[in-house]
Amino acid sequence: MSERSNPKIEAAIIKVVGIFDYNKKFLARLSAELGFESLNRGSDKERESTEQFYRDKYYKEFNELMLTQSGENAVQSFSKKCNNRIQFLKRGNEIVGTVNEMELHLFDNQIGVFAISVDPHELEFSYVSDLLFFLKSFGARIENESIELHEWISKYALDGVSLRSNPSNFVDSDEYSGSKFKIYSAFSVDETSAGKDYNRDHLLYEIGTGSMLGCVASGNYFTPSAEYFKEIMKHRVSAFNSSTALALLDSYTVIGQNLFYANGAINPFNFGSYNRIYFSIYLFNLHLKYNVFRFNAKFKEDPVRFKGRFEDFMNEYNFSHISFDFLPNLIYSKMRAALGVELEIKNFEKRLKSLASNIQEEQEKRQAALLGIISIISSISAIDPILETAEGVRDYLGMENSLFYVLASIASIAAAIPILTYLFPHHSKKVWKTVNAFFKND
Repeated sequence: MSERSNPKIEAAIIKVVGIFDYNKKFLARLSAELGFESLNRGSDKERESTEQFYRDKYYKEFNELMLTQSGENAVQSFSKKCNNRIQFLKRGNEIVGTVNEMELHLFDNQIGVFAISVDPHELEFSYVSDLLFFLKSFGARIENESIELHEWISKYALDGVSLRSNPSNFVDSDEYSGSKFKIYSAFSVDETSAGKDYNRDHLLYEIGTGSMLGCVASGNYFTPSAEYFKEIMKHRVSAFNSSTALALLDSYTVIGQNLFYANGAINPFNFGSYNRIYFSIYLFNLHLKYNVFRFNAKFKEDPVRFKGRFEDFMNEYNFSHISFDFLPNLIYSKMRAALGVELEIKNFEKRLKSLASNIQEEQEKRQAALLGIISIISSISAIDPILETAEGVRDYLGMENSLFYVLASIASIAAAIPILTYLFPHHSKKVWKTVNAFFKND
């Protein structure tokens, strides 16, 4: 199946992407001890020119959050250059890549996204396809280190921060980040070198889904049905004839003629667009997807609390558009659709409506109970018999006025607490939390 004549790869961007939890101590150590630097944006003159370009092309909220990173709650991005060989084994054959850069993108809710840039040792699609197969897997074994890929990333990029839970260590992000690493890749190719049987969409499907090369047209067991192929390709980005991208749940793949490499050299502007700008769009959508999915998963733990958090988060991150230009908005919408962000949001909003309905129903029941209590009290013809009864009890007990009525007041308050807790449960929770916090601080 792999005998189809694919185009020559002239240059490639391959990033292994995943979610991790971090704390303030980790952030403080990045530059001081771990060798990371704030993501390089060039000299002052280059930075000024770049930031002006961002302002001209992108909406202020997205720009300040992800690109210039100048907003109050902006992501903080760090990188470290490196030269680490990672070697996998497929049927006795070595599949090798070189990690040339590690990036950490830290959002203000202590959720981080790492990106490990890998250069394949051979720029052939058959070789790259095998390498991507290993890079997606948490448990892929790195032969020259004798550890699994998730352990390697934890050791070299995250200062020991775990990516997977085990019996002695629970990792919250592992519960909601899926079973695979994400792959962001872009290939600048020379399509004039391909044979007549070459079809860019077929190759895009095979690389994006991790399928065997040539499977789309082979007509064998692994060939996707026409309906499935059409379903996968609906998240295709094809604004120009020169390149096509495919957004999927676990990957974003671009293949294009002279995409960022031409005449024997990298085009810095085009390379920067795919390596930095469009990748930032992917980061943003991945962070959005992860958090909305987590809100859905945690909703039952405390519906009222997560309702407030969800609304705050959506006010901060839920953008309909990000740019004044059509292409970034198209890329943004395709990534968002492929990751299922809208479905997660709609599901959570549906649960919120159900919660609101349940709360209203509970309030109506409690109000009815309160009215019943008021009716009983108001039906008493006079207060004198109550006082006479109280006086009779006091005389019977032989207690002084002051002591008796103090104890009677305490008893009345104690009796009122469960009634008020039933009638106003959400307010009572806040009161108890405040009281507990007060005593803990003391």
